[in-house]
Amino acid sequence: MNELVVSELHAGYGGAQVLHGVSFTVGEGEIGAILGPNGAGKTTLLRALSGMVKGRGSVRLDGVELLGSSPDTLARRGVAHVPEGRGTFMPLTVEENLRLGAYVRRSGVDADLDRIYGYFPALKPRLKQAAGSLSGGEQQMLALGRALMLRPRLLLLDEPSLGLAPLVTRELFRIVRAINEQERTTVVVVEQNAHLALGIAQQAHVLETGRIVLSGTAARIRADEQVAQSYLGYRV
Repeated sequence: MNELVVSELHAGYGGAQVLHGVSFTVGEGEIGAILGPNGAGKTTLLRALSGMVKGRGSVRLDGVELLGSSPDTLARRGVAHVPEGRGTFMPLTVEENLRLGAYVRRSGVDADLDRIYGYFPALKPRLKQAAGSLSGGEQQMLALGRALMLRPRLLLLDEPSLGLAPLVTRELFRIVRAINEQERTTVVVVEQNAHLALGIAQQAHVLETGRIVLSGTAARIRADEQVAQSYLGYRV
């Protein structure tokens, strides 16, 4: 089981506190959308979940406490983080980037490369091409593919649509939903495009100034005009 339970999570940088007692749950094999304005603490939340930022409180995956573990330890436990800006290793080839995603594994890597090309067929002809020469959409696909090489139990996505054309964004979200459905990977996605995020998520949580101010099913939040205008920046 890959249920994520976050309880009273506090985190920040140095003396600056960013998250103030954040609590939410994402069910096993579900997609949870984290929404909110710029500066709400969404990126800090994902960094705390992946061990990049120290925090206090509790973060449990399948009942096992994750908080306090290093990013490397969390990767070995199946937590994959695709950061804002993709984090692609530009001088390395597409294949080298993908193989880096499987650095904690010793078997099945070649088979998983074929699995990734099934999700992202545009990457296969570019195996030996430097990642820095790819388009923005291809780089985002590569970053997601690299995370999937870990065979994650929990996938953290930070602003996957950032800088992408609408058509590319819709295709990327279609693939994320397919991954979730076919592999039962639990996903937490931070996304400014609330409409798209709510379209693939089962649960949604609105973060404002480091606190969860609203939680519910994605369908209910998406349909609530007052919520949409107050927190999500669009009209239903």
